[in-house]
Amino acid sequence: MSTFFDDNHIRQILQAVNIVEVVGNYVALKRHGREMLGLCPFHNDTRPSFNVSESKQIFKCFACGVGGDVIKFIMLREQMTFPEAVRFLAERAGVKLPERKTKNSPDSAVDRNELEKLNRWAARFFRSQYDKTETGRIAREYVNDRQINEETARRFGLGWTPEGWDNLTKAAQEAGKPLDELALLGLLIKKDQGGFYDRFRQRLMFPVIDALGRVIAFGGRTLADDPAKYVNSPESPLFNKSRTLYGLHAAKDSIIKERTAVIVEGYTDCLMAHQYELTNVVATLGTALTREHAQLLSRYADKIILVFDSDTAGQKAADRAIEVFFSQQTEVKLVTLPAGLDPCDFLKQHGDNGKEAFEDVVNNATEAMEYKWQMLQNTLEQADSVKGHQRAADEYLRMIAEMAAKENIDSISQGLVLNRVAKLLGVPSNEVYQRINRRRRWQKNTTEGTQPGQQIILDGRVKAEQEVLEILLNRQDLFEKVRQIIPNAEDITEPILQQIARRLWVCLEK
Repeated sequence: MSTFFDDNHIRQILQAVNIVEVVGNYVALKRHGREMLGLCPFHNDTRPSFNVSESKQIFKCFACGVGGDVIKFIMLREQMTFPEAVRFLAERAGVKLPERKTKNSPDSAVDRNELEKLNRWAARFFRSQYDKTETGRIAREYVNDRQINEETARRFGLGWTPEGWDNLTKAAQEAGKPLDELALLGLLIKKDQGGFYDRFRQRLMFPVIDALGRVIAFGGRTLADDPAKYVNSPESPLFNKSRTLYGLHAAKDSIIKERTAVIVEGYTDCLMAHQYELTNVVATLGTALTREHAQLLSRYADKIILVFDSDTAGQKAADRAIEVFFSQQTEVKLVTLPAGLDPCDFLKQHGDNGKEAFEDVVNNATEAMEYKWQMLQNTLEQADSVKGHQRAADEYLRMIAEMAAKENIDSISQGLVLNRVAKLLGVPSNEVYQRINRRRRWQKNTTEGTQPGQQIILDGRVKAEQEVLEILLNRQDLFEKVRQIIPNAEDITEPILQQIARRLWVCLEK
């Protein structure tokens, strides 16, 4: 189901929401006559110039000029669209917006507000177990061994699930919490024979909090002998891991200020970064960078920097980062930490200079397309020779061509990409342009499920490619004529035939 609203719903929300309470979550306000006064969150305010009128339910900064109602404030502060801000405030105020059924929507909608309250209750329960003298000792010792201080642990709400199959289940029953909804959130699991048991057991718990400060999921790190080192909440009406970044609630303000987001891979990496006052750092939840991540961060940042602890991880991430770059036109850079250290260990190794050392590495991050080119050169043998360089360039152009064919980017962005690739490879930009366009035209004709007869076109091309290779194996003297139509082996589209063509081209070029 999708929500919809009209002017009446907006009036209900504005009447139900107190602008002073909402703004007070973001700005330290002090009473000044009949109004409230504070430092403006929308510019570098040094003397209080941000006024909030409770009687008029509006805000106004007399320095930068920004102003409006509570919806406008949320739009500006959270970088939301108007509908997103309305829905957010409706949930906060308990105003029910009508639901419009869509083709794939369930018969009944769940109350996301109530689900979030359950998650918040669970977070408090996990924290209470962490704080207990005996029950939480193992968790506190682990956190201490990782050199995460108590302030950081408390700020991020670290918790503990002790040994046993029904600690949370029993606590929920005693508190009168709905077990079915706790199962919907993934905190409990239904037994086949009836009843429930806890999903998380003997795990250090990391509450996952979204940009609006809502507890939407949990991650658990085993402190027992469970082969699953980390377990995250399953997807729920509140949680989609491909759209969620750990620590964003704590990093958002710094990201907005610096217009740069740094992404690491693990919970403790993110925690340690914040402990070292690197407060624009967030972490993915066991996934690579996704388009949804980039869309989320684009609200706050112009640049994304990915930090990895090994060349292998960096190489895999580079491919995904380039896809994000093509699809979102977001500047993406990558960096691999030295000696295979993860960010947490890197910071601790440098001690008091950890922040400066990490900032130096991040400031020298490599743009994603250049990073991929460097990786490709390193993996191909004799890349420093003329032929080796040509092989690397051919492979790189093939990858860029496929990416450009898959993503629909505008002509200006395409021109910037082509010039960047041409500069990296040291080839004319028109050659890059021709190669990408050939791949795009073929991709358009072979996209699955587009038009009847497309498979015939594909089969016909593959058959033609096979016949060309058969002829060349018997008539090497025709190679130059064939090369006028098929300049490179990578222009062969069928993967297995392309492998044969590569070998054949090398032999015939001799």
